[in-house]
Amino acid sequence: MSQDDLRMHLLELGASVEQVVGLGEGDLVGLAGDLQLAAGLDLDLDALAAAAPCTPDEAQTVYDLLGLHVEQLVGFGDGDVALLRLLSGDTSGMAEQVGPSLLRVAGSSMARMADATVAAYVQDIEPEASREMDPIRLADQNAVGSALALEFADCLSTVFRHHLWVAVRRQRMTQIGVALPEIVRMAIGFVDLVGFTSLSRFASPAELLATVETFERRAFETSQRLGGRIVKSIGDEVMIAADDAAAVSEIARQLVAERRDDDTVLGRGGVSAGDVLFRLGDYYGPVVNLASRLADEAVPDEVLVDRATAENPGVTAVAAGRRSLKGFAEPVEVWTLTRTELS
Repeated sequence: MSQDDLRMHLLELGASVEQVVGLGEGDLVGLAGDLQLAAGLDLDLDALAAAAPCTPDEAQTVYDLLGLHVEQLVGFGDGDVALLRLLSGDTSGMAEQVGPSLLRVAGSSMARMADATVAAYVQDIEPEASREMDPIRLADQNAVGSALALEFADCLSTVFRHHLWVAVRRQRMTQIGVALPEIVRMAIGFVDLVGFTSLSRFASPAELLATVETFERRAFETSQRLGGRIVKSIGDEVMIAADDAAAVSEIARQLVAERRDDDTVLGRGGVSAGDVLFRLGDYYGPVVNLASRLADEAVPDEVLVDRATAENPGVTAVAAGRRSLKGFAEPVEVWTLTRTELS
């Protein structure tokens, strides 16, 4: 099968002559997916602004906040018009100060999701398909993958609605008896992989990816099962949150209890509980800092906890002395977690 056959197939799918001329086979195969992603994006920035209506500079500001450079985009469509109308209208409900920050969080979350979608296809689906398919079939597979990704994205509004329902109730629960809207009463935990830096010097990229993916999967599944939430994951470390210190402690305990077959990577953790500064889906303040420092201080297979966590009725811990922790002026009394009522 020649590249001319592939070019003819792409022309039949809606590609222009200018798009297919001069491209090699790999780029031609990818073009099939690009056509799906670009479908319906027929407006330029000026036409988008006129339809919204707003000025081109105002439109560009919105996309800047979302982490998108308009000059890199293929075009705009009806969804972009609706987005700008919402953000520039009187019914958006976004406070002047919160709006830009919320857009930055949304944009960065969407960028990560897009990267993850592309990586999943390139690393898991495409290599297997390329061994079995001729270029035309592979191009069609690329188009199908892009179409499915867009369909999945359209369905995520339902997932967001469910998460919003849960988030509202979590906020109400964690702010009972709290005077300031920026404060919630939570337990925070950190768990990391000891020895990962050493492992990264000798292991292959595939082995490192497998280690991180296994750790993140276990952290997500354990947190989901025990009523916690992974706030974020940074390679070999995860941050856990829940309204119950016993739940966070048990999640941390189970994560550090498992290990690689060769014992080269072990877990350690730290848990702290109390009043936490909450903003745009993340947590800050002394309680968070203490949990992080406790994880740094713990030895492999150990979870260190603070007094508030140790005194939780669902937690059993033994005194482990006072420790000098970075960022804390005075030594901090710590406990070693032994079990929880969820064990």
